[in-house]
Amino acid sequence: MRNAALTLMLATALAGPVAADEDPATFVQFVEEPAGQCVARGGLQMLVRNTHPKRTVKVWLDRYHGGVGTGDRSRSELAPGAEPEALGCTRNNQAPQEWRIVRAQFVD
Repeated sequence: MRNAALTLMLATALAGPVAADEDPATFVQFVEEPAGQCVARGGLQMLVRNTHPKRTVKVWLDRYHGGVGTGDRSRSELAPGAEPEALGCTRNNQAPQEWRIVRAQFVD
């Protein structure tokens, strides 16, 4: 037991502090832009992109409509520097629509 505790302490010391840039979710950014059909519904187009300069992020998103989860889960691989990926309108059927990050990880 003592060796396991010593090994854990040594591994923690060698790893050093966890930097914020190691959390891939911090590089997932939602962007809203005007788009014809969405504006006609009183909303905007919701897009998602990766802001990391070098690493691809795989992200899983849950969709909510009117504050209630729809059961829809999407998965995208967002390359660095790529154009944002469209998700849908921020309003649909007279209710707000949103996406929430469930999980994010670096691909490489």
